[in-house]
Amino acid sequence: MDLLPTVDQVDIMTTVEQYLGQEWSSVKLHNLVDAGATAGDEIWCGAAGLGIFALGLSEDAGGAGCPIVEEALVFQVMGRRLAPIGFLASVLASRMAHALGENDLRDAVVAGTQRVALAVPTGDGGLQIFDGDHAALIVMAAEPWGLAWAPSEDRGEAVECLDPSVRMAALSSVPELLPVPAAAVEETRQLGTLLTSAMLVGVAEAARDASVGYAKERVQFGRPIGAHQAIKHRCADMAVRTEAAASLLHFAALALRDGRGDSDFQIAAAKRIATDAALSNALANIQVHGGMGFTWEHDAHLLLSRAHLLDQLFGNVRAQQASLLCAAPAVP
Repeated sequence: MDLLPTVDQVDIMTTVEQYLGQEWSSVKLHNLVDAGATAGDEIWCGAAGLGIFALGLSEDAGGAGCPIVEEALVFQVMGRRLAPIGFLASVLASRMAHALGENDLRDAVVAGTQRVALAVPTGDGGLQIFDGDHAALIVMAAEPWGLAWAPSEDRGEAVECLDPSVRMAALSSVPELLPVPAAAVEETRQLGTLLTSAMLVGVAEAARDASVGYAKERVQFGRPIGAHQAIKHRCADMAVRTEAAASLLHFAALALRDGRGDSDFQIAAAKRIATDAALSNALANIQVHGGMGFTWEHDAHLLLSRAHLLDQLFGNVRAQQASLLCAAPAVP
């Protein structure tokens, strides 16, 4: 089994990377954060034009019919570029709308004209919605899994989100879920967990690359700081964590694609290790950058806060560890 991307898969990743590099640059992201705004319609429709929201849909449903592996690789790029998390919601909502038989709704989501937000329930019966200002639909990123219409009038009370690039609102109750078939809901839960893992791997990669780049350029005591073992070993650890997380992600994607009996176990393992890689690398990235890494204008804090947010979607570290224990293959 080859875990390395093929030439065609690399081409897909490169196309998405180039688009986000132009339309979702670090400067634009910081401008939105400073303004307290969210992604505009142009970035949403641009992503739809690339076919991102329909990549895994069958051709008869207006999609590209790509395997799950391609979607995981695309969202790995999304994580590297800190793309809007609503992109993940649109991919999942298009699947559930298709399973529901709502073809017009599916097509609107795929076209980017119907925006979708992710949400997680709170312990008091309420709901936290991420980037839901313009969303018509909500995808539940925690139990109860499913799809719901976003409230048209009560958009909830704005609350501060740990990730400053994401706007969060709190609702007092959970909207009624649409009657999506149980099999489609379960498929969406698995796919959502896998793609969240892919974004976490992307965050780990971005932190690693930022640290290595800075270690080559920053000169201290007459030579680049990367020549010192304290920095060199830290960057090496970041690279090892990233490669381990990426390998588990790709294997989990293959397991889900092929319908393996241990796919739940592999997906939980991918999310658990990807979370550790993203959080550890993001923290190390701040340290490598020294005083610069602690400033508001730098990307380092955005990587760390995004890693924390992604950890809470589709099961946090504790939930994944419980899943691993429940789904672990029997030991002879």
